[in-house]
Amino acid sequence: MMQWLQLNWQQLLIGFSSGVVLTALASWLLFYLQQKKWQMTVADQLEDSIQQRTLELQITLIELAEKNKLLEQQSTIDALTGVRNRAFFDQKLSAEIKRSRRERSTLALLMIDIDHFKSFNDNHGHLVGDLVIKEVAQSLQQELKRSTDYLCRYGGEEFAIILPNTDAEGAMRLAEQLRLCLENQRIQHEKLELSISVSIGCYAGVAEINSVSIDYIQAADIALYQAKNEGRNRVVCNPEVVIPVQETPDESV
Repeated sequence: MMQWLQLNWQQLLIGFSSGVVLTALASWLLFYLQQKKWQMTVADQLEDSIQQRTLELQITLIELAEKNKLLEQQSTIDALTGVRNRAFFDQKLSAEIKRSRRERSTLALLMIDIDHFKSFNDNHGHLVGDLVIKEVAQSLQQELKRSTDYLCRYGGEEFAIILPNTDAEGAMRLAEQLRLCLENQRIQHEKLELSISVSIGCYAGVAEINSVSIDYIQAADIALYQAKNEGRNRVVCNPEVVIPVQETPDESV
């Protein structure tokens, strides 16, 4: 009897111990799975957070780039006319002179001045004067067909056009086209109908090793002053260029 009790007690103890171990093992396994799930959840949340922050950063960088581009455009655009301003002109002309020197290509510059502009301000007020400047800028811009040609407001009633890869004859032809366009234009303001004209100075040449912006500007300005001294509403090139006139066939022959 004692042996039976001892044997069963040992079996019960072993069974109890096995149950405890199994319970403990099950509890540990459950705890491990919960921890693993929690860790995975934390990792997923962290990854989602990183992705969200990365996306937000990319959006911020895009917005910043767009704002910088807008600021850059605004810094090179004339507020009154919407064409390029003097700052852009200075930078672009210098760059084109370097390219002309490097590639041995011809670079032309037109300097354009509105004739008798002071009379618009004196007789009709500065609002009309501003209107004249805007209308002239718009007309000049519409006549430029190449994306590589740059119209800039040089200052006051004066404009400049940079013409890469353009010789003196080509620049003169364009200048005459611009002059005729403006000569035929009428500006309407309330009951006023204003006629306008411009004088244009032209210079074209391949940049030399020591050429700088002021060389082109002064050469075109000399031609512009000559155009004004000769009566305005004309084009003068420095040095003088004679555009050949195409002969029309004699129909009587």
